This record gives sequence, structure tokens and C-alpha cells, in this order.
Amino acid sequence: MDFGFFNQLLIIFSVSVFAIALFHRLHIPDTLAYLMVGLVLGPTATGIIDTSFDITLLAEIGVVFLLFSLGLEFSLANVLAMRRIVFGLGGLQVMICTLLIGFCGLLLGFSPAGTLVMAAGLSLSSTAIVSKELTRRNELRSRHGQLTIGTLIFQDIAAVLFLILIPALAGIGGTSLTESLLLSLGKGIGFVAFMVLVGRYILPRMFHEIARTKSEELFVLSAIVVCLMAAWLTHLLDLSMALGGFVAGMMLGESHYRHQIETDIRPFRDILLGLFFVSVGLMLNLDLFIANWHMILLAATGLILFKASMITMLAWFINNGKKTAIRTGISLAQSGEFCFALVALANQFHLLQPGTSSFVLSVTIVSMAATPLLIRYSGPLADFFAGQKQHKEPRNETDVISQQTEDVNQHILILGYGRVGQAISHFLREDNLPFVAIDDDPIHVREASRAGEPVFFGDCRRTELVQAAGLHRARMVVICIDSSQAAQDTLKGIRSVNRNVPILIRTRDDNKMNELKANGATQVVPEVLESSLVIVSHVLTMLGQPEHSIAQRIQSVRREHYDILHGFFFGQSEALRTIEGEPCELLHGVTLPDEAWAVGKTVSDLSLEKSGVILKWVSRDDESLPLAPNLKLYPGDSLLLKGTQKQIEQGENRLLRGK
Repeated sequence: MDFGFFNQLLIIFSVSVFAIALFHRLHIPDTLAYLMVGLVLGPTATGIIDTSFDITLLAEIGVVFLLFSLGLEFSLANVLAMRRIVFGLGGLQVMICTLLIGFCGLLLGFSPAGTLVMAAGLSLSSTAIVSKELTRRNELRSRHGQLTIGTLIFQDIAAVLFLILIPALAGIGGTSLTESLLLSLGKGIGFVAFMVLVGRYILPRMFHEIARTKSEELFVLSAIVVCLMAAWLTHLLDLSMALGGFVAGMMLGESHYRHQIETDIRPFRDILLGLFFVSVGLMLNLDLFIANWHMILLAATGLILFKASMITMLAWFINNGKKTAIRTGISLAQSGEFCFALVALANQFHLLQPGTSSFVLSVTIVSMAATPLLIRYSGPLADFFAGQKQHKEPRNETDVISQQTEDVNQHILILGYGRVGQAISHFLREDNLPFVAIDDDPIHVREASRAGEPVFFGDCRRTELVQAAGLHRARMVVICIDSSQAAQDTLKGIRSVNRNVPILIRTRDDNKMNELKANGATQVVPEVLESSLVIVSHVLTMLGQPEHSIAQRIQSVRREHYDILHGFFFGQSEALRTIEGEPCELLHGVTLPDEAWAVGKTVSDLSLEKSGVILKWVSRDDESLPLAPNLKLYPGDSLLLKGTQKQIEQGENRLLRGK
């Protein structure tokens, strides 16, 4: 049949909807769903999408937005503070893996340029899958989680360098390899220098004026134009468009608009990036996979074993425990999405044969598919190889939550850690009352974890997670979930296993009050009734605090203009500016690495007041410390900062770099 471009694009999107829904139920990453769509619809499978269909440009724009998002998250202060992990473990891993895999490629008779592309791609891991799995398993705060994230940071930087080198390897313009490399590096350095000037003197003023218009459409459109303009400039310089996206993101990441930009462009990025993975699936040769499946599985297994062993040895070498090193190696043993990007770019310059590209991509897909399972069982595997088979290690997120909360008793269980849940936790912390929170927003969990808060990632409707958080030991449960149906499901799940624990539910209105009470809610508080303060007063009343004391505190909070409720951990759904265009006050946790400037200093030495940021508290070993001027800071301390995004960035730079 003769399909037009629009019809074939519609088919891809339609099939992707069903594939992603199915893969979500199976707890398989969306990346693999898009790859499967491309493979099934491709010329070597069903042939529904014919060989004339070309979405290369849209796919490349997807990669541009991926690198743009990575640039927004790139923090020079964090990189320098974690330099021992980033440049030590990460740098050695990429260099050694690239050299050894490249040596094997040369022995097998591949060209030097093609070998470098394959080796570079296979040496990189999957930032998307690994970070998501660590967050889902609440392991970002663990030592192996920190080592893994630090290594991924360097891999992302290395991927940008590889994207610069590939056009040079193609010998554009007939020049020699050395000349091409030098020319590409010169262009790259010049482009970065130009963007630094633009980012320092033009972009902040431009976005400040745009923010004053209070137009969301203009704000989003401006961010997209900056990203695509930078990609266009690198294209004119015969460099990778993705490089332009990364540098543009890095420049905007230095401004206090970065989180708002990241939230706004996420839908565009995810859809276009999905098209990129579909295009990779279309490149795969199903006949080759069927004919060589045993070789592909053998190569994927070899890659996983090689990278896991190499990274384990390197992590152990930099003075980390054996078990931590093994878990780090297992987490980073796969190849990742940047291999797809490098191979796709190499194909544009004809550096790889189609059969070789399909084989490398197949190996990458198999290794990525195995990653969630490997991370899930990394604990038992580390026990086995470390000779600690009797040590009980959490196997899934339920076990992780259970292990980390097993010593908590008579606590308040907060389900949903948005603005209201955080307001409740502030009061509880002031009264030294223990609490545990569960939230399904990964950004909420990441930010709260950095501040040392007992907040865990998970769906509150899963009763086993709530039980793991100590439901039967809890003094009270507070449900602060936006979705009324999710709150109903959570309530029913809790009441099915515990009929006695008091449950307070916050709702947006009073439409569901009778139904919620009929299902076992002790108290239902409509948000329209002075939302956070009303809920806090109910919580403290149910905890047995004197009523006159509660009334005095509530009145005190009102007199102080609700200062204690100002600031929140930002998540995927929050805007960083008010309706009037003024910056919101945020909460942001900073965990001090070994090399941070603030280590060894006292609170009075920090002089954070110069940046306008407020230090709320310091947490050490999950315990809050009295905030005194002579309090000395140590590696691993968690500090909670309050202020606008700009103030927080200045305060974080002060803590990490002393500037």
C-alpha cells in the first residue's frame, strides 16, 4: 500500500500508545516499547512502514532535546564537588572500556573509525533506565547509587565529546583524520565559547523579560527556539546538532529558570525522543536477529560481564567496599541510549555497515532489557560474589522501604508528599515527631532525599508498600493524594489490612466526604478550608496536643504571614513562579560530598545570608542537629536550603565551591 508520511506517522503514534500501555503494566521501560514498535513495523518484520519513510530529522531533534535536558541538569559545582567519582571512576571506566572494546573490534577486522564508534557507544550506560530504577528502588541515597550517578555524569559528558568526533572521523571535506579532529575540536571550543558569552549576557535578560509577560506559550516557545537555534549553528559548523542542544541547555541551566524550562519541554522531548527510538527499531534487521540470536545473546552477556567486572574493579580500587563496588558494576553493565545516537550519527556518515549497526543495536537492546532485572537482584548477586550469602539484602522497593523504616515506631505515615504533605512534615519535625512519607513523583523524592527526609518512591495504592513503611506500627496515616480515586483506592487498601489506625484524608472539595468516611476515613478535610493550616491543626489534635497550644501556634503562623509554610520541594507539576510572575520560595537539599568547600566549616563560616538563602536545618545520619553557629559540617551531612531558585543556586555554589 502507498502510505503518505502523515499516515505512517499516525500508525507509529497509534501503535506506540498500545505498546507503552502494555510495557507499563509489565514494568518495562518506555524506551524498549518504542524500539519494539520500530522493529515490528519495520521493513524486515511486517513491512507496514516501508523503506521510503524517513523520520531522521524528527528523530535527530528528539536527540537534541535529550541533550538539551541533560545540559539543563548539568551543574559544574556538583561535578567539581564529585570530581573523585566523576573524573576518577567515570573517566577511567569510559577510557578503559573504550580501549579494550576497540582493541577487540580491530582484531575482528573492523575499520578504525567504525571500531571507535562501536567501542564508544558500548562503553556508555543507560542514564534513563539506571536513574529511573535507582529512584524507583529508593537507592539514590545509597553509596552505590552515588557512585553510579557520578559515573553516569561523566558518561554524559563523554557522549557529547564523541558526538563531536564522529563527523571528524568521516573526514568531511577530504581532509586527513588529524586535520578533521583538530578542526572539529576547534569548532567545538569556539562554539562553546560563543554560547558562554550568549548565556552570560543575553539569555538571562531575555528570559527575564519573557517571564514578565506571564505568557506560558511565549516561555515554552522561547526555550524551544534557543535549543533549535543552537542545534542549527552546530549543523552549520558540520558538528552534531545534539552538541548544540547540550550547550544551550548547559547555558540555560546556569539561570534560575532551568527547572521551569525542563518541565515545560518534557512533553516535546519525550515524544520526539520516542520517534528517535522508533527510527532505531526501523534500522534493526529482524532476519539478522533471528539468524544470529545466539551470537547476539552471547555478545550481550559478554558485554554485561565485561563492564560489570571492569567497573567493579575500578570502584573497589578507589577505596569503596567490595559489595558496593559489585552493585555499582552491575548497575552500569549495560549499553544505553547514547549508543543508539552514536550509531545513528555514524550511519549518516557511512562509518558502519548496515549489518554491523543492526548487530550492535541488537546487543544494546538486549543489555538494556536485562538492566531492571539485574538492578533488582544486584544485592543478592553482590552478597554471593562478596561471600556474604547470609546477609539479608532488600530485593525490591518494598524490602528497601521496610529495611530503612524498621526502627521507626509510633510514626505518622504521610501518603503523598506534595505541598500539603510537606507542610505537615514541617510541623512534625518541629515537634520531633517521627514520620515516613511515600510519593510517586521522582523529583519530589530526589529533592527530599538530598535533604535527609524519610521520603520513599512508590505508588501509595500498593498496600504492600504502605505496610513496608510501618503501617501496623504507625500512630496515624495522612493521605494527601491529588486524585480522589487514588485516595479512595489507598484508603480501601489500608482498611483491608488495618481497621484501627486513624486515617486523615485531604481532599480538594467536599464532594467525596461521605463516601470516604463510609470507607473508613477518620477525618476528611476539604482543601478549600484554609488547606494546609486546617490539616495541620487536625493532625496535631489527633496526636494529642493541647488545643489551646494548637490555636496559639496557628495564630502565630498567621501573624508571621505563614512563613513556616513558605517553600516546597519542587516536582514535575509545580511552577517555579507565581501567577503574578514572582519567583516562588523553594526547598532544596544539598548533601555534602567529601571535596565540598563547606566540609570542615561551621555554620557561621558559611555566610549564606549573602546569597539570601536560609539554612533550615542540618541532618546527619538521618537525625536533625541543633542549628548553632559553631556547628561543624562533615561529609555526608544533608543541608536544607530555603529561598528562590536563584538564591538556592547561589547558596549551593557557596556550599560546594565556596563562591
